[in-house]
Amino acid sequence: MLKFSYIFLFMFTAVAGLKAQDSSKLSQTPGGLRNSVLFCVNYGRQVPVGILSNRFGGSNTVGFSTSYKFGNNYQIQAGINTIFSGKVKENGIFDTMVGGSGYLVDVNGNLAEIKMYQRGITWHVDFGKVIPINKFDPNSGILLTAGAGYMQHYIKYTFQRTVLPQLEGEYANGYDRLTNGLMVRGFAGYQRIDPKAMLNFVAGIEVLNGFTKNRRAFNFDTRTADNTSRNDLMLGLKVGVMISISGRKAGTSKGDEERYFD
Repeated sequence: MLKFSYIFLFMFTAVAGLKAQDSSKLSQTPGGLRNSVLFCVNYGRQVPVGILSNRFGGSNTVGFSTSYKFGNNYQIQAGINTIFSGKVKENGIFDTMVGGSGYLVDVNGNLAEIKMYQRGITWHVDFGKVIPINKFDPNSGILLTAGAGYMQHYIKYTFQRTVLPQLEGEYANGYDRLTNGLMVRGFAGYQRIDPKAMLNFVAGIEVLNGFTKNRRAFNFDTRTADNTSRNDLMLGLKVGVMISISGRKAGTSKGDEERYFD
């Protein structure tokens, strides 16, 4: 999986090495280059790759980010997303709870119904650049960003309470596979800041690579501690809608223009 880390390094180098656009010329186009604060609500659909695909299926993310786009179209941003899915593929978790009948039975002697879900969270800080593709819309274009953050995921169980003491309270921690660690992130897509204040959006491909470990001291089902370093990779599509608070045009003095909302 190290090759994916090289992808992030390449994206960061590409972003950092992009030549600045000629701001003086772009400022003469309708609207001109502007400093902008962006508030974005987003949705993503992720596919796990590698060892993560042995535990979970496809997942969804919903989140929020805040960005600042400078007048030269460089951009810095921070975001947080929740991860949720009903596709858990981890096998054998309940084997130690199953009796001679081969079924999981609750304290009332009934067959227990347990549902498993993926839950998690990511946060990140990125740096990148907007590359305009239309001289009449210099604040929009291809957006490339790279950054770092944090990834966490675990298995959530739902069942009728008080009937499965094996999964109640602290006992549940021995089965939830709580896993977290540092993460690197890359994004390539298109960002639109509408000069007519009609619709602002961003859409593109996101790559998340977490360098994680199981944080529980002991897995009850395997009766061992899991100290293995993991490389959790997710690839996905992300779309978001934004509110833009635009400042003065690039190259103008403070107070020359009033800010406005898009």
